[in-house]
Amino acid sequence: MAGLDTTVFIDLGVRGIKKHRAVAEALLATLTGALVTTRINVAELLVGVELAKDPVAERQRVDKALEGVPVLELDESAALQFAKIVAHLRRRGTLIGNMDAMIAAVALVNEQSVVTRNPRHFANVPALVVESY
Repeated sequence: MAGLDTTVFIDLGVRGIKKHRAVAEALLATLTGALVTTRINVAELLVGVELAKDPVAERQRVDKALEGVPVLELDESAALQFAKIVAHLRRRGTLIGNMDAMIAAVALVNEQSVVTRNPRHFANVPALVVESY
């Protein structure tokens, strides 16, 4: 199972650039198993809706991109994993954004990789498999 990061949805059509779209599509074609995302990624996409010049049209693009993609929640297990990730990274002095730490936590407790154009955001999270393009 692969968890799609916000960058994938942006690149596949929410506000994608052609070169990123082509690379994202090529990587997704090689993946096996279910493709999912997290509620945190949905929240990031909704920030884009709120900032858009045309929020109604942007929301339609987001809804279409998310259509048929299961959304995993930040449950109790993921919250505990988030705390462990942040504490570990803080001790090492290699902090990442809280949203990325929550995405990583949900991925880890659901035994999934994270597919992203920004692998450096997740590079220091122990045991997390990151598939980048």
